[in-house]
Amino acid sequence: MQLEPTPFAVIDVETTGLRPRNDRVIEIAVVRCAPDGSPISEWSTLVDPGRDPGPTRVHGIAADDLLGAPVFSEVLGEIQRQLLGAVVVAHNLSFDAAFIAHEFQRSGAEPHQGFGLCTLELARTILPGDDGYSLAACARALGIDQPNAHRALADTRVTAGVLQALLAHLAEADSTAPVLRLPNPQL
Repeated sequence: MQLEPTPFAVIDVETTGLRPRNDRVIEIAVVRCAPDGSPISEWSTLVDPGRDPGPTRVHGIAADDLLGAPVFSEVLGEIQRQLLGAVVVAHNLSFDAAFIAHEFQRSGAEPHQGFGLCTLELARTILPGDDGYSLAACARALGIDQPNAHRALADTRVTAGVLQALLAHLAEADSTAPVLRLPNPQL
C-alpha cells in the first residue's frame, strides 16, 4: 500500500511562561507547507491571555500589544483548520504541543489528534551539532536567516526553512525511498 504525501503545519507559540498548565499562549503562528517542506500559506495572531504577558524581554509582546486581541477560544476554529490533515511540526514540539493542548482544553475542545514531527529531534539525527540544536543553531548550520527571534511567525518561518532543508538532506541521502510519507491524521 502506497501512502499519499501529507502536508505539514509548522507551528510556534509565544507564552506567558514555561508551564503549560499555568501559563498561557499569547501568540500563535502556523505556516502550512507542501510535503517537500516548501511554504504554502501562513497565519498568525496575538492572543489575549487574560493576564500579564509574562517575559516581555524574551518575546517583546507587551500588555498594550494584546489590547483587542482575541482570546484563544475565538481563534480555536481557525487553528483547527490550519492543522487539519497535516503533520504538525515544531522545533521542540513537546513544548508547543503541550501549550496548545492545554489551550484547547481550556476552550472546551478536545486536543488535536494527529501526527507530529519535531525538527529539534530530526536535526539531532542529521546535523553535526557543533553549535547545539537550538532553532538559532540549526538555522545557522543550514544557512537560514533568523530575523525577529522569539516572535511566533518569524520563528515558524525559520522552522519551516529548517524542515525544508532537513527533508532535502534526507532526500539526498536516500533518493530511492519516499521521505516521511505519512497518512492523513484522523480528526
